[in-house]
Amino acid sequence: MKNDKIIDLYRNQSKIIVYYLMKNGCNLEDAQDIMHDSFIKAIKYIDGVDNNKISSWLFTVSMNTYKDYIKKSKKKNYIFIDNAYFYSELVDNYNLLEEYLKNEKSKDVLRVLNGMKDEYRSILIFKYDMELSYREIGLLLGLNENVVKTYMYRARNKFKEEWRKINEQI
Repeated sequence: MKNDKIIDLYRNQSKIIVYYLMKNGCNLEDAQDIMHDSFIKAIKYIDGVDNNKISSWLFTVSMNTYKDYIKKSKKKNYIFIDNAYFYSELVDNYNLLEEYLKNEKSKDVLRVLNGMKDEYRSILIFKYDMELSYREIGLLLGLNENVVKTYMYRARNKFKEEWRKINEQI
């Protein structure tokens, strides 16, 4: 029974965890290592975790392992954006000024996201980058759907506030 839980958990959560870690600045190899370390912890402690909260527990373990990794390696945590996408857009459209402005805007978005609290940044990435529903975000974070909506409202307002500050400086 324990093995079945771990296998199901791995199938359902491993890709989401790796993708999210990469979106928070972790490279692919480190994200996979952190995910595997988290599953090793899950194998050890799965009997002590409530079945209804196992997904959010594993996600929390993964994020805490990543934060520990950052502290140990003294690496700076930056959000990752796929540069290949920007390159392909540049080649396809070849409107250099327009692409430059898009690139500058994406840098501003990253600057705002990197300056936000982890909770707000996570929820915004889950919703707008990973396109998860409120229910899915709640399951990952171990929160009620209404709490996720409240956090999303606050995160959006904080993002707008910081966005305005950056654009007023220009």
